[in-house]
Amino acid sequence: MRLGLVLFILFFSIGFLSNGQDKPFIIDSLESIYDDISPVLSADENTLYFTKKNHPDNAGGERDSGDIWFSQKVNGSWTIAQRLRGPVNNTDFNAVIGITPDDNIMYVAGNYKSPRKGGVSFSRKIGENWSEPKPIDIPYYKNKSEHLSGSLSKDGKIMVLSLESFGSRGNEDIYYTFRKSVDEWTELRNLGVDVNTEAQELTPYLASDNKTLFFSSNGRGGKGSRDVFYTKRQDATWTTWSDVINLESINSEGADWYFKIYNNGENALMVNTVNSVGLGNIMTTITPDVVEIEPEVEKSMTASSQSVLAINSNKETPPKRAKIQIQFEVVDGFTGDPLKPQLLIKGVNEMSKSSYSEIVMGKNSSYKTKLFKDSIYTVDIAAEGYLDDLQTIKTDTVSDNETIRLELLSLKEGTTIQLKSVLFERGTADILDGSFEELDRVYKMLDKNPNIEIELSGHTDNTGSAKLNIELSQKRSDRIKEYLVEKGIESNRLESNGYGGARPIASNKSEATRKLNRRVEFTIIKN
Repeated sequence: MRLGLVLFILFFSIGFLSNGQDKPFIIDSLESIYDDISPVLSADENTLYFTKKNHPDNAGGERDSGDIWFSQKVNGSWTIAQRLRGPVNNTDFNAVIGITPDDNIMYVAGNYKSPRKGGVSFSRKIGENWSEPKPIDIPYYKNKSEHLSGSLSKDGKIMVLSLESFGSRGNEDIYYTFRKSVDEWTELRNLGVDVNTEAQELTPYLASDNKTLFFSSNGRGGKGSRDVFYTKRQDATWTTWSDVINLESINSEGADWYFKIYNNGENALMVNTVNSVGLGNIMTTITPDVVEIEPEVEKSMTASSQSVLAINSNKETPPKRAKIQIQFEVVDGFTGDPLKPQLLIKGVNEMSKSSYSEIVMGKNSSYKTKLFKDSIYTVDIAAEGYLDDLQTIKTDTVSDNETIRLELLSLKEGTTIQLKSVLFERGTADILDGSFEELDRVYKMLDKNPNIEIELSGHTDNTGSAKLNIELSQKRSDRIKEYLVEKGIESNRLESNGYGGARPIASNKSEATRKLNRRVEFTIIKN
């Protein structure tokens, strides 16, 4: 009898301890009476950044909606938190989204230059301090919510963000964006109905395998007002995910969010409101056993932007589309020297206009990939010291294992670049709608290279009045200058001249060649 009782007590005790082993607990040195949220570790995991709300030492005092604070790991313990000094903190809400693998770039919430626009900014580490954040370019970015949270992947190439934007199912949805450069990212894509509900999906975190996603939601039931869930990406579409699992062992009756793993996946940080002295405290826990992180980052950066619609299982499975392998070769357009730029390949199914994919190739890539045989692809090319280019490829005209040569134009003094897609209403200086994509490339080039000055020149053929041709070409080059100035380029960096038909590049004897003379171009006059 006694032996049975002892065994029962021992069994019960072991069960109790094992059930509580991964319960979150407060990091003692960081406990506070304030609302502490959004923990982010540096790449070496020795500095912990987080947001502290309404602290009297914040930039806006007790009414401040949040400043970035930090704590450092010393002898295995976290130090008392300090407010991060410098321009990364202002009177708006400040929070770290992520830090690059070299610990030199910090992505933060908000647009410090134009707060009303919202978005994400980046700051560079300078010694022990951080520079003034500058906004990054995410095309068509729009957030209808006051909430913005997210994380940067461990390799620094992907951001997952929670906001209310185009295609949101309910309130905040989770979106992803790929890095093109430090300050340029692809447009936001919705993760789809496997992840997003008609309620809120918040504080997404992508694990080191770039497949396992953690997030908080109030649209899936659970213990409290928000629970932590996780799911795994099933393929390269980024809209197909495994069944979402509630991490019950770490969730409470309150709000549980900002879950992020560290220590090679053994432990996790999160924010919990139940056991904290203030509204939220930074907690740590053992990563639940149910979580499995793959050991290697998936090499493919392919992403889908198909519209987020439920799949009709009654429809027949479409036939498998053929693919071909393509090798890209990128060279200097003048010298032919090989270059190692970043390529962003976007493809649209020419027939259905629905299958849409993105592939990112970095400077260390082999520049080989497989593309659908029946599609049109655009290739966005970016390299330091060269004008970014956008070229179109029709794969039905390309053979398997073919090498496609792409040329970039150097931004050296004296280089003249024709703006082939910039068009005007006949006989006027009114820019046609299809012209702005190329003009925006010129703007981005000037914005990235503040030392460059250019001459904008308008040209016509030799038909009609020479005087009127000069006047029209001058008005057109002036209009382009005006557009660039409106975008934020200083006018003293732009010269504008109209040459009429005085500088032909082809014969004026036929319409086929005359149209080559009707052009707008720019020349680098200082760099």
